[in-house]
Amino acid sequence: MYEINSERLIQSFIELAQIPSPSWEEGGVISYISKKLRKLRISFEKHQCGKSFNILARLNGAASKKPILFSCHMDTVVPCHSVKPIITEKRISSDGTTILGADDKAAIATFLEAMHFIKENNISHGPIEFLFSCAEEAGLHGMKGFDVSNLNAVYAFVFDSDGGIGRIIVEAPYHIAMEITIRGKTAHAGIEPEKGISAIRVLADIVSKIPHGRIDSETTVNTGLISGGEATNIVAEQSYAKLEARSISLKKLKSIESEIRAIITNETKRHGARVTIERYLEYSGFSIRHDHKIVTIAREAIERLHIKPVIAASGGGSDTNILNRAGIKAINLSIGIKKPHTKNEYILTRDLVNGTRLVLSIVESL
Repeated sequence: MYEINSERLIQSFIELAQIPSPSWEEGGVISYISKKLRKLRISFEKHQCGKSFNILARLNGAASKKPILFSCHMDTVVPCHSVKPIITEKRISSDGTTILGADDKAAIATFLEAMHFIKENNISHGPIEFLFSCAEEAGLHGMKGFDVSNLNAVYAFVFDSDGGIGRIIVEAPYHIAMEITIRGKTAHAGIEPEKGISAIRVLADIVSKIPHGRIDSETTVNTGLISGGEATNIVAEQSYAKLEARSISLKKLKSIESEIRAIITNETKRHGARVTIERYLEYSGFSIRHDHKIVTIAREAIERLHIKPVIAASGGGSDTNILNRAGIKAINLSIGIKKPHTKNEYILTRDLVNGTRLVLSIVESL
C-alpha cells in the first residue's frame, strides 16, 4: 500500500478550497498549481481558453509504456468565495454558507500529491500527462477549447465523479439544448385582449405538454429557463424558454427531440403564433464496454487498494465526454465528493488519501 503524506495532502486541499474559482476565474488556482509544479520541477504549459487557461503538465517516462492522461477541472460552482473548511477526524466540509469545492479540487490535490509521491520515491512509470481544465462547470468549455492534438495519451482517467472511491463511469449521455422563442401579437390587456395572441399563454401550453423529468432510465428532459412579456396590461408579444434533453441512447434522444418539436409546432399553429427554435449539441455521449482494456486497468487498480469496483452510468456530462468524442478512450472515476453543488458538500479524508493511491495504482497497472 502506498504510504501517502496525508497531512500534506489535506493541507493542499484546504488551501485550494479557500481560493475562489468560479468558471472563467480560475487565476488563483492556476497560480497555485503552477507554483507546485515548478517546485516539483515538472514541466507544464498554459493553454489559453477564452478568458482563462488550461494547464497541461507532463512526467516523462519509459517510452515502452503506454502514455496516459489524468484530468480534472479547476473551476467550481458558486457560492465559492470565503470558503471556510471545517475539518474533523474523518471528513472535511464547508461551514454551510458556501460550497466546499471538492468538485473538483479534491482531484487537483490528489494529482499534486501523486506527483510528489512519484518524485520522492523514484517510481518507475511511463509517460504521464496531467490536464487541469477551466470552465468545466459552465459547459465543459475548457476541454472543448483545448487542442487535444497536444496530448499523447492512449487512455484518459478523468477524476470528476461523486461517491466513494471505486466507482467507474462507463456511460454518460448525449446532451442537447433547445431555445424556443414564441412571437404572438400585442394588444391592450384591458381594452381589447381578444385582438392579441399571448406568447406567454402559447409557451405555457407548450411547456405543459412536453415530456418532463425522468423519461426512462437513460433519458431526462428539463425546461430550465422561461421569460416573456413587458407589463401586465400588455398581451405578451414574445416569450422564451430554454430546455435540455439528455439520453445515453442517441436513438432515444432523437425520438424525444422529434416529439418536443411536434408539440411546439402544433401548439404554436393552434394559437396562430410564430416560433423560432435553436437547437445545439452541448456534448456527445459515450458508452464503453465493461471488458474494455481501460475499464480493466481501472478495476484492477481499485482492487489493488482492497476496494470493490462499481461499474456505473452517469446522467451528467464531464470532460470525459469531450475526450471520448476526440478519440481518446476515457472513463470518469469517483473522487470521493459527497453532495456536490450544494452547501452541504463534503469529502471523507480517507477518500482523499485513497484517491491519491488510485492514481498511483493506475500508474503501476501500466
